Amino acid sequence: IRQALTRANLRSQVEAAVSAGDQDLKDWWEFATSVERQHPMVVSMAQALNVSDAQLDELFILAGTL
Repeated sequence: IRQALTRANLRSQVEAAVSAGDQDLKDWWEFATSVERQHPMVVSMAQALNVSDAQLDELFILAGTL
């Protein structure tokens, strides 16, 4: 997902939001071995960054190809 975020020009925004977030978010971002499309933290981050459901779907489709 990190590579897909880079290609979508969202990685720096996500990492800035994670840095400003609580410890649970930081731990999840650093230590998760997988990132699921419907995970509450993913949905929440997308909303915070004004990423639409369609854009989020496209991001995960891209991530699946990398």
